[in-house]
This record gives sequence, C-alpha cells and structure tokens, in this order.
Amino acid sequence: MSVIYNRTSLQIPESWWKWAQTSQGLERYRYIEDFFHRLGWKSFVPLPETETTKNTGALPFQLTSENGKGIYIVIVPEYLLTLPSKIKNRNLDFCPLSRLLLEEFSDEHSRYVLLTDFSKFHLYSIHDQTLIMWADYPAQFQMEMAPYILEPCVDNGSLDEIPHTPKSTMARELRDWNISWVKKFQQTTDISEEKANIIIDRFFILHHIFSYRIFWKTQEFLEERLLDLVDIAITQEKPEGIGEQLIALFHDMWFDWRIGCFQIDTEIDRVLSQDEISTELIYEYSLLSPHKFDIAVLLESFNYGDSLERMRIRMIPEPNPDREAYLHIQTKETIDRAQIEVDISEEGYRSILFWFDRLIKCYEMLEEKEKSTLPPLDTTEDLWTWSQRNNNIPATFRNKIQQACLHGFRIYYQNARQLRIARLLLTIHLIQLYSEYRHPLEKFPSIDHIFVKKPEPIPSERSMTKRISIS
Repeated sequence: MSVIYNRTSLQIPESWWKWAQTSQGLERYRYIEDFFHRLGWKSFVPLPETETTKNTGALPFQLTSENGKGIYIVIVPEYLLTLPSKIKNRNLDFCPLSRLLLEEFSDEHSRYVLLTDFSKFHLYSIHDQTLIMWADYPAQFQMEMAPYILEPCVDNGSLDEIPHTPKSTMARELRDWNISWVKKFQQTTDISEEKANIIIDRFFILHHIFSYRIFWKTQEFLEERLLDLVDIAITQEKPEGIGEQLIALFHDMWFDWRIGCFQIDTEIDRVLSQDEISTELIYEYSLLSPHKFDIAVLLESFNYGDSLERMRIRMIPEPNPDREAYLHIQTKETIDRAQIEVDISEEGYRSILFWFDRLIKCYEMLEEKEKSTLPPLDTTEDLWTWSQRNNNIPATFRNKIQQACLHGFRIYYQNARQLRIARLLLTIHLIQLYSEYRHPLEKFPSIDHIFVKKPEPIPSERSMTKRISIS
C-alpha cells in the first residue's frame, strides 16, 4: 500500500536554514538535534568517528524508527557538497565528498544515507550506489524530499517506495557521458572517433580488472598508481604532469597485461598528454557508480542510432540445433580444430557471450569424459610413459580460454561500431571468466584472431534497378 504524504508537514523558516548552515561547535549539534526532531525522529545515535569523517568534518548519525527501520544522515561542513543538479547534469553519480563518505556505510542497518550541509541534499541508495533523490535548496527539500524522510513515513516504508534508478537510465547516462567525452576529444584534439572510443573503453575495462583482480603479480601496484592519479585530479586545482603519468601508467599496463585497447598509440598519447583533459577525465571516471560498468548496462548504453543495431543490442540468443550437434560430436582428436562462428549482424551481441560460454562448457564436458575413461595413474610409471600420456592430452584441455580465443571462436562484424562493442564485451567477459576459474594470469590472451571483417552485402538486383531508375 502506498504511503500518503502530507507535503505541508515540514515547515522550517528560511532563517533557520541560514543559521544552521553557518553553525559550528556545540551550536551545530543543537541545530542537528532540532533538525531530527522536526523530522519526527526521537532515536538518533552518532556513529563512531573514522579517519574519513574526521578529515572531512562530517558528522554521521544512525536514525532508527520505533519498528526498527532507519536511515543514515550525515551532516557535512558548508560548501563541501556539490550542487546535486550539477552532478546529474554531467551524468555523474557522486561528488568527491559523497563518494568518499558513501564508502563508510554498509546496508546492514539501513539501505539509505542522506548527506546534507543544510543547503543541499543528496539521498543515496547504498546498495545501488546511486543518487535516487536530491534537492538543490531547502525549500525543494521540504516539498519533495522531506515527506520521504519523516520518521512516521520511513517507518511505513516510504524510502523503499522511491523509484530506484533503472538500468535503462544508467545506460542512457553512461551513453551521454561517453558521447560527450568523444565530442570533447574530437573538438580539442582532432582525434578520430575510433581512437576516442578506445580511451573511454580503457576506463571501462580498468573497472573490471580492479574489481575481479585477475593479474595477481602487478595489479595491486598499478591500481595504487591509478588511485594516486585520482587523488591528484580531485585535490589539486591544476595538477602538472598528470597526463604524462597517465600515459606512463597505460604503457605499463600494456607491457604487463597485453590487453588490446591499452596498446601504445601516439594519437591517444597526444590527447592524454594534455593535463586539463586527463585531469577532468580521471576526475569524472572516479565519480561514476560502479553499477554503470555492469555488462548489461554497458551493452544497453549502445542502444541508440540505427534501428537494426538497436535490435542487435536487444536480441536474445536463439537455439541453434546445428551448432549444438556440432559441439556434441567433438572428440579428443577433433576438439583442437573445433570452431564456433558468430555473426553479429544476424545473431546480435548477446550471442557472443552465450556461445563463448557454450564452447568453454563443451571443452569442460569433453575433458571430464576423457578423464573418466583413463586408467588410474600408476605411480610406478617411468618418465617416458608419463610423458606419452601427457602428450596425448589435447591443447584445449591445458588452457581452455586461450584455446577458444586463438582457435575456437570467431566473430563476424560489419563496421567499426560492431567491432568496438564486441571487443569491449568479450574483453570484460574474459576478465570475469578468469576470475571465476581462478586462473593465475600474467598476460591476457590475444583476441585479435577472433574478429573477422564481414564483406559488405551485395545489393540485390531489385534495389540496384530502383537506385538506377531514381537517379
């Protein structure tokens, strides 16, 4: 049942807000306590001080209703919060302070946290890491947000009734952020759209690498270097040399990881060498919700433009009896030569992940079948006998993901857009697979062989005749 809100239930004079914003010391605590009482909260507990709250001057509280429902409210110093509409207008999800503070809270006691300096108001879903409601000034807070924050309303489930940001909205925001950066690159540096997209894709992929932690030897060190650049971009007004540092970091990632989009490119380096551009890009990247990098959201972010391409984004993989039969008849002797071919134009983008997984599953099932037919290992076997047994193992079984990338999988594409989307999706999917299988990884497998340019379709006789007659 929907909660009925009384939009006139909170009336705080404008002068109260002005005094509360500038209050300090014990006087500030009195305004905080009065604020909670005006919202109807009787039970509120200050949370223990942490290094983050101490450094930022934030005062966090846990508010709990009579029936155990609650919300975190953090009072922050004046002028440290960014205007929330400014955040949303740039298709971001945080300002530096809100991103820092949100990491302090888990959804164990509440799934929501309100950040305010008594002038601006940010309400976040902790689980979704998204800004779900905001107000740029107190009057807007009283009219639009307060009805959801009042204790009786929270107790009746008002916070859970706030519409959370759907994946389609996240995808649209991510798409607009991507497109705005591509335009900025092109306008300021005259770089091609393809190269501009590679820069953005690097950041998409970095999120997944650091989330899944597949490069055990070098990952932590390189992540620390990126976080240092984030700190510089956020804290220094005009950082010098940050562009060169970012270029050096990307070069090291290429040498250490061998992921294709990090390959050294002088045009991309020329763009990133501009400190202003690199600073702003790193800054904004750090203020995006991690959920915007999910494969489903990334794929949906490409759902624009040509109607056929939009259809390919949404297409669900269909059963393919011929392909299934082909995989079913594979044996130990044939599996190293087996190959699955996916055509993006006909099958859509989701088929890439579906059939790649299906191929890996075929490898696994065949290996299990072969293991069950082998005689038990004889510990008395000499080295020659053991070597012969080992040589009979197909290369596929030794490194299934690499075998699929080098020999077992092909993707047919028609244009640069299809290639970009397919390469990005497959790269992220491989990162997730390596994490799932817990393979120790030093170098990423080359995926260049997977992508095959499909010839442009030849116009039919009727269409050619029509074109000639019109001209």
